Amino acid sequence: MYIKIRKILSILLHRGDYVQYVKGISYYPECERKTKYQIMKDQLYFVWNYGYEEEYYYTYGFDRKEMSRDRMEEYIVPYRAFLQRIDYLNFHNPYYDDFNGKMTCRVINQDKFYFYLFLSRLGFPTPKVYCFIKNKTVIYADDSYNIDKSLSTREQLRIIFAKDIDAFAKPSDGMMGQGVFRLQIKDAKTYIDGAECSVDELIDIVLSADYILQETIIQDERMSKLCSSSVNTIRLQTVMDKNGEVIPFGAMIRIGREGSSVDNWAKGGVIVGINDDGKLKDVGFLKPKYGTTTKEHPDNHLIFDGYEIPLYQEAVDKAVELHKKMYRSHSIGWDIAITQKGPMFIEGNDRWEISMVQAVHGGMGYMMKYF
Repeated sequence: MYIKIRKILSILLHRGDYVQYVKGISYYPECERKTKYQIMKDQLYFVWNYGYEEEYYYTYGFDRKEMSRDRMEEYIVPYRAFLQRIDYLNFHNPYYDDFNGKMTCRVINQDKFYFYLFLSRLGFPTPKVYCFIKNKTVIYADDSYNIDKSLSTREQLRIIFAKDIDAFAKPSDGMMGQGVFRLQIKDAKTYIDGAECSVDELIDIVLSADYILQETIIQDERMSKLCSSSVNTIRLQTVMDKNGEVIPFGAMIRIGREGSSVDNWAKGGVIVGINDDGKLKDVGFLKPKYGTTTKEHPDNHLIFDGYEIPLYQEAVDKAVELHKKMYRSHSIGWDIAITQKGPMFIEGNDRWEISMVQAVHGGMGYMMKYF
């Protein structure tokens, strides 16, 4: 109760970060808006009933006068409370909980190295791993490097980085694109996101966290047209019901900004909903601090409406098939690249973003029967 009261006072007084929940920028400026008093009343309602304000109030268009309380209840709200819910369910799968939630697929989803091993063994396409550094130790390196394990970690890495490579380096437990960079080594020169650096600087970076080096993906040219500098991935959610059936929902495309090597929404990328026929909806969304909505790519001006995503249904079918093999996961947010050879699974996220889904597809309250 103390936390609720503190949140309520912060909203009423527009204190600190709470200003954005009352005086945010509208994603629907063409529509008639609620008054500041009505917006404040809505946020107080969320806090009082759920314990959290709604962070994506403006992204969902709740500031529109037409968005009554009943209309808002068609959405899964608030964002933080739902994250807690999927956290719980991915520990305690209601279909497959023989071990009281202590053994789930969550660790496989979160750890990019385990994810690679699991998918590789099952024969699902996923980026090749060149090496994995954990606790400042090279615990895995591709056989082609012929690493002498008696050498120090830095000496082992010097051998690995002596060869030409085009890869993405990622913290193995990272989220939202944090710490990710493109690594290119060619003709004894090392580049991080296009900027030259020394091998010693590179080694210092990959020893600063548990880093995995994955091959760079060559995406289908139709995906490159969306943004040429990033691999633009399908984000698709799947959820397992109490009967063990897997339901796909809320598909979207994540598109990077020109010059950026990542497509993450948290890094300024654009998200656009995908219709059942594999074609894009007409409006793309940016995360609040990067903008609002756009009907074309902000940099290359490609029009979203009706743009067809290649091999979309095949990607959906493979995600459903894979989730059935990862049967301890209740729900997964898949990042799927479309390569020249077909769909490829980049990641499976257990803390997927309901905010992205509802921004591009509207209220997902009808899906709560699975949660």
